[in-house]
Formats: sequence, structure tokens, C-alpha cells
Amino acid sequence: MVFLAQSCSIGGPKQPQQQASLIWWQTFDDTRIARPLIDAFQKANPGIQIKFVQKSVDTYEDELIDALAAGSGPDIFAIHNDWLPKHQDKMTPAPAKILSVRDFQDGFVDVADTDLLSGEQIFGVPLSGDVLALYYNKDILSSAGIAQPPATWEELVGMTGKITRSDSRGEFTRSAVAMGTSDNVNRAPDILGALMLQNGTQFYSQSRTSSSLSQAARDEQGKTFLPAARALEFYTQFSNPSKVTYTWNAQSNNSIEAFAAGKVAMIFSYAYLRPILKTRAPFLNYGVAPLPQLTADGNKINYANYWALSVSKQSKNPDAAWTFLKYASSAEGLRHYYEVQKQPAPRPDLISEQQGDADVGVFAEGALTAKSFYKPDSDAIEAIFVEMIDNVTLRNIEPEDAIQAANQKINLLLRSR
Repeated sequence: MVFLAQSCSIGGPKQPQQQASLIWWQTFDDTRIARPLIDAFQKANPGIQIKFVQKSVDTYEDELIDALAAGSGPDIFAIHNDWLPKHQDKMTPAPAKILSVRDFQDGFVDVADTDLLSGEQIFGVPLSGDVLALYYNKDILSSAGIAQPPATWEELVGMTGKITRSDSRGEFTRSAVAMGTSDNVNRAPDILGALMLQNGTQFYSQSRTSSSLSQAARDEQGKTFLPAARALEFYTQFSNPSKVTYTWNAQSNNSIEAFAAGKVAMIFSYAYLRPILKTRAPFLNYGVAPLPQLTADGNKINYANYWALSVSKQSKNPDAAWTFLKYASSAEGLRHYYEVQKQPAPRPDLISEQQGDADVGVFAEGALTAKSFYKPDSDAIEAIFVEMIDNVTLRNIEPEDAIQAANQKINLLLRSR
């Protein structure tokens, strides 16, 4: 799908204009969403044409790599928030005269620094600020005598027995929460990653040359524990038949399908799930709450998952491309971008406007405390996290041993780079 924005003349004295034609590749969002933003930019910058191309997320990364290798890639392309380490060599950073590091840090939520800055250079700008949140079935919780969704993981654990139902064969007819497995839980590695961050896991050494996943810490009582193993044990308990929290297993349906069908009370996902549920389950009585935390009064930690825009190193017009990116990620630009479809904003000045919004407020507010962690290769790290879960749930390996195995694989990955 391609959209070519036409130049528009404006009144006033003639000013020297940049002349450039830029190709923008984007996933998920289509021309209806991009059109108001491009039109507004074109009106102020009539010398710059933006050719918008929507790409399928299923083939996007491979297609992008092939196009850049052939020298026929776009000027501007979308990157996931954890892609910078493996694709930085394909990008050109923002010129300080267009977007300074200080302006970037002042304008966006903190997690953008972690994901999009490298060596005091800016390699991308976010267009949204999505985070994991708790989707819950209001009817199921009410039927179980539960007035409010859980604010802490301890509260969630206490609800599982009240909600879970099984038949005479021991098969679940209603599950409390979709957790514990990998294949049938939407974004299982993200949920585990969030638990690790909340438990204080140190993922790497300071130089990022070795994994610290198996590094021990001390709790408030001075006892030694492995934060990553504690998170893994907590996550997998919900699929362990020997635990009182057993409520989900490998035979359960896909978590999103189960939630849409009213077979599970709670799942974790992002803002993008709302339009999907509207189509698949238009009469489902559900709500969205913030991701549970370790304690109700501690500092909140949420988990980021969003897309950003970057400029190709091959672009013949990098200044023009960055001029567009600066506008696209500004408060004015994002207001245009959200005209057709609301998205949680990555900017504190817009989050303050969105916090009370019924559709994106929970996600927008969560972006203020969102975290992520360095992934030398996002696909490889995700596979390691899936294997961690499977080692515990399918192979009966102890969580500490599963963490040790993952630690070794991450070290091999770091050495191969």
C-alpha cells in the first residue's frame, strides 16, 4: 500500500526549501493513520515528498535487510524498540542541529533513552509508548466475588483458586490467568522479562560483555537469592500441577482466543489487542488494569514494547529525513498521527492528556515507568527466554538450572557478536 503526499503551497514570503523525496516503510499502521501526519508536515515543508509504504510485520525485517543489502531500501524505516543493537550499522544518527540529545531526553519517556540512544547519539524516535497491561474479564471476576483486578502479584495469586474451574477429567473449563507456558501465552517472554525487571535482575555486566542472569542478590532480610530464578519460578507455577496456583497448561487454548471466548479471566497484552477484541468478541465485558507489581507502595516497573522510526545510512537526504522524524515525534505531529487511531504516547506532555482516556490511559501512564533491557539479538534472546520456560514446564528442570543454562547461551551470543 503506497501513499504519496503532494506538496501544498503556503502564503508569505518565499523561503529556501529543502528538496527531497523520501520513502517511509512502516508496519501495522496504514495510510489512513499516516495521512494526517504527512499532510501536516507537507504543508510546512512543501519541498519534501513522503512516499509511505505499509509492510507486513511477518516478512518486514527480512525484506528490510534484503532491500538495504541491495541498496534499494527506504530512507525511513520502522524499528522495534529492541532492534538497535543488531541494526545500528544500517542507521544514521540524528544531526545535533536537528535533534539534540538533551531535547530527546526532555521530550520522551525514560525507556526511549535505553532503547534508541547509543554513544550519545540518537538512532530513532518513538511514535508510541505501549506497555504490558492486565486485561480482565469483569463478569468472571464479579462471579468469583472479586471486586477489583489485582494490583500486586500476591493479590493475583490469591485469586487463582477462586476463579479456576475444571471438569471431571481434570481439564480446565475456566482458568484464572494465562501464565506458565510459552507457546500458548501471548508474549510470554515479555511477561517473564517484566517479572525479572521487577525482581531486580541484572542482565549483563557493566560492559555488556558477559551475562549476569545467574547473579545472586540479597533480599531485605539479607538472604541470598537469584532474582531471575525467582521470576521464572513465579511465572511457571501457574502451569505446575503440584501448585495450588495451577490454572493453565500446554493444552489450554491460545491466551487471546481463550480470553475472547470467556475461558480465562486474565491475560497480559498491549494496547494493540483492543481493536482485535472489538472484532473477535464485540460483546465481551472486559477491563484493562496496570501490570501487577511486587508491592502496592513501591516504585512501579512496567514493560515497554513499541515501534520507532529511524533513518537509513543509505539515504541521500538524511537531514530531510530527520527533519520529518523530529516533526513526526513532536506533540503536534503525534496528535495528527493519532487522529484516526489512538495510541499511547511516548511523550510526557501528551501522556498527561491521555491518562484519563478509557482506551489508552492505562498504557500511556504505564509508559512513564516502562523499562526494557539490552538485547544483542532480540530474536535470539526471545528464543532463550522461551527455552527457559519450557525447560521448567516441559523438562522438569529446576528454575535455577534453567537460568544457568540461559546464562551460558547468552554468553555465547555475546561472544559471537
